[in-house]
Amino acid sequence: MDLAKYQKVEVVVLGVIAPVLLLTYTILLLLSGEAVFWGRSSTIIYHSNEAYFVSLLWFGVAGSMFSHFFLRPLKLLSNASRRLILYISMSFLCSGLLSAVVLV
Repeated sequence: MDLAKYQKVEVVVLGVIAPVLLLTYTILLLLSGEAVFWGRSSTIIYHSNEAYFVSLLWFGVAGSMFSHFFLRPLKLLSNASRRLILYISMSFLCSGLLSAVVLV
């Protein structure tokens, strides 16, 4: 693939580094039984079972970033496979966001 310099930076930073950092942070919080939801005006910390539901939001965000910024430009998978990963990530994102709102 012949990508422009800014696209290579996007692939590395937004497609690999940011999702890995977000996944690592989310997993570390889950190991302690917590999940964090950053809002516009405040930060909410969820504990125990609620944390598992809210953490789906961050897994979905990481998967969406990986699919959009890494898989799409490099065309490593077929369009159908990439879309499936994106749809699963979006369903995690939506269910985690819904959980964050309902469990407040």
